[in-house]
Amino acid sequence: MLSVALSGVLAAAPGQPFETVIDTGFTGFISMPLFDAFPLGLILRGTTSVTLGDGSQSYKLTALGSATVGAESESGIIILEPNTNQVLLGMDFLNRFRKILRVCALANLVELVDVPPPLPQPQPAVVPPPPAPPAV
Repeated sequence: MLSVALSGVLAAAPGQPFETVIDTGFTGFISMPLFDAFPLGLILRGTTSVTLGDGSQSYKLTALGSATVGAESESGIIILEPNTNQVLLGMDFLNRFRKILRVCALANLVELVDVPPPLPQPQPAVVPPPPAPPAV
């Protein structure tokens, strides 16, 4: 589990901490219980259609909110779930925070690590012009 502080995007404080679960099948930013969203001051955004794991579709309320992990904060669309008690972090969350979920079954290890900075692009080699032919 990962502790993430959630708040409305206009909140001055980092927000209320929640224990979260990373759901690799969820492509969105965050999904959270509707009941827990009310005191956070999230900005209601509208609705969206989501495709569930069994292929069925459902319409969900959405809000604009902010998540803080350590000293980093990112804003995104939060799906408000009426029938859950879990806060889920999706793949968009990992992308916005530039994190990689690394899993090693042999070592019984799951960790969240920073995306490494991009490698410098190789500079094209400068080829000197061929020597001028000798003057006769």
